[in-house]
Amino acid sequence: MPTELEKLVVIEKITQRIENRYEAVRVMAKEARRLNSLVIRGAGVEPDFKATTTGMDRLIEGRIDYRFAEEVDESDELFDEE
Repeated sequence: MPTELEKLVVIEKITQRIENRYEAVRVMAKEARRLNSLVIRGAGVEPDFKATTTGMDRLIEGRIDYRFAEEVDESDELFDEE
């Protein structure tokens, strides 16, 4: 079980990659789902790994390529006053 100091070090490493920790969790979760889908399809990934831990490690190591999409405000398009 990790100590409080070890937990803080991990959070610090994560927020160095992505400042918003909630967005970091989303990125790590998507990576974990991607890895799980590779296992299900039998793509040569070892099934005895923990996908969430691997996703976190890959984020900390900078091995995940991600980008955030800009939000589109569709409210103007829904209520056209013509």
